[in-house]
Amino acid sequence: MNNIEFICEDKSIMDHFPIKPANKVIPDWYKDLDKWHSAPGVKLPTVKNCMPVQDYITSGYIIQNTFEVILNTNVGKSPEDFAVETHNPEYIGGHYFQQLPVEFDNKNKNYIKIVQPWIIKTPPGYSCLFVQPFYHFEKRFKLFPSIVDTDTHDMIVNLPGVLLSDKEITLEPYTPLMQVIPFKRENWEMSMSVEKREKSLLDFFFRGGYRRLFHKKKTYK
Repeated sequence: MNNIEFICEDKSIMDHFPIKPANKVIPDWYKDLDKWHSAPGVKLPTVKNCMPVQDYITSGYIIQNTFEVILNTNVGKSPEDFAVETHNPEYIGGHYFQQLPVEFDNKNKNYIKIVQPWIIKTPPGYSCLFVQPFYHFEKRFKLFPSIVDTDTHDMIVNLPGVLLSDKEITLEPYTPLMQVIPFKRENWEMSMSVEKREKSLLDFFFRGGYRRLFHKKKTYK
């Protein structure tokens, strides 16, 4: 089994806010959801029956927020002008709007950067996809996805993004920030074709066909 190593610069952070497998940080709404929703005259399958969604929610590892930080939106100012209250001012940095000139909510916003204490190492030939955990449905801020060649990169990771709220927000400890999914780098070529679709085995199953026929178990621990 491959090993992904998370190296922390601060033992107290590692003790209190460790990186966790994503299957240990499942959103409460998903855990509480029934597989079926009964409505008058119909029984509807919920997203909990969707194995691809389950695979995404439980894949990889979650970086949690450590320091409680109070932030205000920053429009037309320098990144250093974020209104920050925290025990660790170095935890929050920023980038200018001009470095990524894309409007959010029709505004030119400078960007936030959450400085992490983690160095991530993977075996040769393996990189990591960094993506904000989608199904946690964070509405106050958006962190930007990226791919890092963690088999050679030897620096701490930083998490850039943008504040979506126009109001003051508190970024609480333990908030899921980023999902880290390791993968093997391979070269690909694409092709396209037109052909008549034959029946799939899935066409013969009514419930749970994908799980029973196609799904492969993934293990992150």
